[in-house]
Amino acid sequence: MALPPALGQAFRMVASELGMRSAARLFVRELMEAGGAPLVREARDALGREFPVLDFVAEQRLSGGDEAPIDPEGVLDALRGVTRLLVVGLEADCLDALAPRLSGVEVGLVTDAGGLDPDFRRVLANYDGLMEPVGLSELQRWAGRRSALLTFVYGTDGHAAHVSPSWLRVSGPDVRTQFRSLIGWDILGQPMTVYPRWMVETSAGDFSRLVGPPPRAAAPEAEGGGAGRPRALTPAREAT
Repeated sequence: MALPPALGQAFRMVASELGMRSAARLFVRELMEAGGAPLVREARDALGREFPVLDFVAEQRLSGGDEAPIDPEGVLDALRGVTRLLVVGLEADCLDALAPRLSGVEVGLVTDAGGLDPDFRRVLANYDGLMEPVGLSELQRWAGRRSALLTFVYGTDGHAAHVSPSWLRVSGPDVRTQFRSLIGWDILGQPMTVYPRWMVETSAGDFSRLVGPPPRAAAPEAEGGGAGRPRALTPAREAT
């Protein structure tokens, strides 16, 4: 089976409303069901450099490693005592797991596109009032001693971390001192291997809490003959 036409355009559209990792998980799963490992490998070769998170997720699947689980426990622990949470960036799978468990916390989603063009009204409609839209001009209202900023981290080596461009617009020195916690949720568990297009680099030390997924194990044999560019799977870490 050949790759569907305009797959890259379709991926970008879906990623704009689900997030890069959430869209990559969906696409890799569908490609695997449609054509197995050869089709996933073909998609990775065609689109991996343009969409590095898709490349990462495809590589994980092809190498037989377990993908980083979506486990909000570390984030919930970091949010103890927080009454206002401002989320910067979009990952639907992660927010689906986190938002329903934030009882008593006012949650806002920053409506900055971060290089994509999501329809935030449609995105927020999926959460049935659990989150509200917050423009960049409204950040001051969300600040306070019991307020936190949360963003998604697309891999870190312990020094540098890759995040949505929106994070740099929100987390400047004049803003960070007004929030109790700046939390990074590492949803990949290790750095990407291709140039992190769509992302920007920030220091891991800028976060007051960096939460990673639980350790995961790699399968002993690659699926479908290997991924082509192997990566050593290492346990994620949580730093404070």
